[in-house]
Amino acid sequence: MKILVTGGAGFIGSHLVDTLVKDGHDVLVIDDLSTGKKEYVNKKAKLEVLDISSPSLSKVVADFSPVVVYHLAAQKNVRTSLENPMLDAKINILGSLNLLTQAIKNKVDKFIFVSTGGIYGDTDILPTTEVGEEKPMSPYILNKLTFEKYLAILSQGKMKWAVLRLANVYGQRQDPYGEAGVISIFLDNVIKNKKLYINGDGQQTRDYVYIADVISALTKFLSSAEGLYNVGTGREISLLDLLAAIKKISGREPEIQYRPAILGEVIRSCLDFSKVKHDLSWQPQYDLKQGLELTYRWFKEKR
Repeated sequence: MKILVTGGAGFIGSHLVDTLVKDGHDVLVIDDLSTGKKEYVNKKAKLEVLDISSPSLSKVVADFSPVVVYHLAAQKNVRTSLENPMLDAKINILGSLNLLTQAIKNKVDKFIFVSTGGIYGDTDILPTTEVGEEKPMSPYILNKLTFEKYLAILSQGKMKWAVLRLANVYGQRQDPYGEAGVISIFLDNVIKNKKLYINGDGQQTRDYVYIADVISALTKFLSSAEGLYNVGTGREISLLDLLAAIKKISGREPEIQYRPAILGEVIRSCLDFSKVKHDLSWQPQYDLKQGLELTYRWFKEKR
């Protein structure tokens, strides 16, 4: 099957491409390499270095004629979206609409959009289901939600679609610099004997899901299931509990410094994955300890 993956040189995208290639699919990666790494792109996949906002996208999509599109390319930094909302909208709304328009024009069978569980904002209903109230707290989250709505409206009667709202993904290849998950930052700093910074009081929680489980979910959507789905573990872990787990796995006692909380960041987050479990028999296979051990080993070997 011909599959197009935007953001396929990034953390999640490159793992997805590896699996798709291994399963025998013909894969085209579109990535501007602003944050992705060329060396992470599977050698058996084609790579087109291109911004999804570019007018050239129309020819690239038409020439490849994909059956399925996985859309992961995005401006992912919450702070950047607050400081430069126009840039965020240009990429996450206009760039995404450019891709969606070409997908519909070229009669793509299915469009799979990787979104975020951050859309639910701060809520007392945890774990949160797909019908939870949408409360975006930053332009980045708002624009993810906005494109979800565009996808549902514009695809109607023309193309199948699925939206996967992911919990906090971690694992091998996650960049600890720039906008990255706290696990990759903490592991990198622990290995390099650097100070760890905690924004806020450390009681904020997240649902941490290992990369292999996310890829397993993503690939299940190739042949079936449409609509909106959460992908997470249903477990709420505080930052301080995460830190304790990292200390135990690494055997180190890093220096900790507290800083003010960051505007626009959710205090508590945890996703209910009952729907995807029911519809696709998916559930996470890795607990936090297993995922952290595998990720720590990769960071240590990479040093």
